[in-house]
Amino acid sequence: MAYKVSIILPVYNVAQYVVRCLDSLLSQTLLEIEVIFVDDKGNDNSIEIIQNYIASHHLEANWRIISSYRNNGAALARNLGLSVAQGEYVAFVDADDWIEPNMMQTLYDTALKHQADICSSAAILDFPNGLHKTMLNPHVGSGAITSHKRKYLLRHYISNFTTMLFRRDWLNAHQLQFPHASSGEDSSFMGQCYLVANTIAQLDDIFYHYVIHSTSISHRKGVFRGKEKHKAFAALFHFARHNQLMQQYRGTLYWIYIKKVIISSIVDYIKSI
Repeated sequence: MAYKVSIILPVYNVAQYVVRCLDSLLSQTLLEIEVIFVDDKGNDNSIEIIQNYIASHHLEANWRIISSYRNNGAALARNLGLSVAQGEYVAFVDADDWIEPNMMQTLYDTALKHQADICSSAAILDFPNGLHKTMLNPHVGSGAITSHKRKYLLRHYISNFTTMLFRRDWLNAHQLQFPHASSGEDSSFMGQCYLVANTIAQLDDIFYHYVIHSTSISHRKGVFRGKEKHKAFAALFHFARHNQLMQQYRGTLYWIYIKKVIISSIVDYIKSI
């Protein structure tokens, strides 16, 4: 089968949430998808649950599990999934979240309409107390990215990469991957993507449900997280230099670093004491 979308999911200690995620993947109205689970060597029975789900629903043709040799973190797990993906477009879903049934179909159709490198939508944060909060990506409209639009995206983006489709050939051509860091890797990846994207498509439809819980890596605070963010954004600066974009976007990139590494780390530290 020629896959229109490859969905990549790192799997690490998500047994409590993963069935809801699996159900949402199974309910997708787009049929030409492959689902790639990357076993990141957790210590619960998440992978066993996924294996049983695949077998019971006879999904072996399009759903598969690949394995890291050891726990490497979500960033490298996503890169491993990307290395074997076959779809025209790639989506990243966290296995403790869930998506609406028409997400992949709508994003794929919109991406094709605009011949987009990136097609984005919106997300909703689902909190344990039942409250919800919508997360919108900065809006510049669908179409070609001018220098002005690129700077606006870079100054205002949030790291909602799970709300997006990415054209796989474009990712590979620019060697776009997540840096090896346990914090800030999503922001670094999106910064790299926005630096070299030629055309984007944007929707404000809410398709992705981001489940907030206490064990999420995003809840870790303090100095360690600040160091990991610095490592991630060093990769962004290296990418800009390698692609000869540093001079043109130097001021914007330093603003990103101040906002997403320095200020964010200070806030994290204050919250932790």
